[in-house]
Amino acid sequence: MISNVEAGREMTGTMADSDIYDVAIVGYGPTGLALAYWLGRAGHRVVVAERWPNLYTLPRAGHVDGEVMRLFQRMGVAETIAADSEVHKRGVVLGSTGEKLAEVPAEPCNQGWKAHYSLYQPTLESVLDGRVRQTGCVTVMQGWRVETFDHDGDLVDLRLVVSTGASGVREPTGGEKTITARWLIGADGANSTVKQHLGVADHDLGYSSRALVVFVDRLDATVGADMPDNELGMTLPRPYVAWRKSGKRYARWEWHVHPHETDAEMNQASKTWELIKPWGFTPDNARLVRHSVFEFRTLVADDWRVGNVLLAGDAAHQMPPFQGQGMCSGQRDAAGLAWRLDLILRGISDPDLLDSYMPERKPHVIELTHTSAQRAKQFWITDVEAARARDAEMMRIFARPELPPGYGVVPTLVSGVLHSDGGAPIGPAGRLSPQFEVRHNGETRLLDDYIGADWLLLSVGRTQGDALDSREQALLDRIGVRIVALGPEGSGFPFEDVRGNYHGWFTELGISTVLIRPDSYIFGGADSPAALRRLLSDFADQLRLRA
Repeated sequence: MISNVEAGREMTGTMADSDIYDVAIVGYGPTGLALAYWLGRAGHRVVVAERWPNLYTLPRAGHVDGEVMRLFQRMGVAETIAADSEVHKRGVVLGSTGEKLAEVPAEPCNQGWKAHYSLYQPTLESVLDGRVRQTGCVTVMQGWRVETFDHDGDLVDLRLVVSTGASGVREPTGGEKTITARWLIGADGANSTVKQHLGVADHDLGYSSRALVVFVDRLDATVGADMPDNELGMTLPRPYVAWRKSGKRYARWEWHVHPHETDAEMNQASKTWELIKPWGFTPDNARLVRHSVFEFRTLVADDWRVGNVLLAGDAAHQMPPFQGQGMCSGQRDAAGLAWRLDLILRGISDPDLLDSYMPERKPHVIELTHTSAQRAKQFWITDVEAARARDAEMMRIFARPELPPGYGVVPTLVSGVLHSDGGAPIGPAGRLSPQFEVRHNGETRLLDDYIGADWLLLSVGRTQGDALDSREQALLDRIGVRIVALGPEGSGFPFEDVRGNYHGWFTELGISTVLIRPDSYIFGGADSPAALRRLLSDFADQLRLRA
């Protein structure tokens, strides 16, 4: 590891390959951590520059869904994270006068995990940091701030300065260093230095508001124990959202801040204690961990790639937290970007494979951002008459026996590296694949426990390897695609579909084979050997394979 007080060496003359990193990542929050893990796990030489001298200790995001827990499963940390998280089972919705409008159960989830987990972000980052360092391929430079960088399409030179102090603000210590990488990823948050240096503008989708975000440590485990898992209080004059647990110990609130109120007056500890007192929290039984006013914005960067510099996570997009998809979206960015870079760095794909990154991720993020903003506008209403009308409409919607349309639904991918016809995805392409239990070598576990984060050609009834010619088999071998055939329980297949869930899923889709990407999204499906050949031909084309 490079010490965060080591003086920089001059990068002069001809540079040997050993002096060049494959990827430099700026930012070591959840998105940067995930990118560092995925790329380091694949054996690529990675360096991370982070201005904070240590992992950030204050909580921010607090939710992940079943899809992201599945990504954590593939990292080998899901069980650890789940053990320190709270499963969200049911939420309560209160109207403008405090009356209960509905109790809403969490939606079903087919990812092998529950639909919603409330976690404590510092714990998550500590766990991911441990996995990053275990790869043996990642150099973590904490306490170093990127001052500037130059990029010519082939290499990126970054000039770093020592960043000291609790706030990570540069002080004139004289410590400098220059590092060089083939690719640079800005995962450095909403105020991204990388994005600013590139001159990339944000597109504003038109929503903003402020909220006082509060995290409280229970000194008495019984305080607030009767709170719902999640409480949406649309009560006037100050709507709020409350979580009984953020992780195992902490309670969390988000309080609407009115336009006439200043950040300074709302950031007062006395104000926080006043607001949370109705739940029984006092200085005698609890400790304030954080109380800060946040501004919620709907911003999406115009460009996520400029040559060999890319953006991910909050550097590329920001959304209100009312769907709990901000950090989740960053994890999707990391997974989708990492498998592309892996193919490029292994010499399998041309760099223009990255041209599909933003067109694939951006529509997905924009749809989630619009949904989050719509919910914010609905929840944060402060006009009395408008709030009454909203209450009546929500009572009508929640009176139905089924969940409201679109509730908890994460959109599919509509473009990118997907089996398509004239640009439109074919069949199941772009959907998130489910994960069920299978039996292998006498042991029953979730499928990804055996497959990991590899490409997967999955079929039912017989192996599709028999239908492949030598060139198709060579293609799959070159990329590293696993081929798995599922038989019914008791069939003697190496992998058995113990409860028939996969067979039912394939029957529902009308296919017999599916090609699944390392981020769990479906490249495409086939219902015959001829359709499989067409799918694999398109697969080779879309991966921009080198000769």
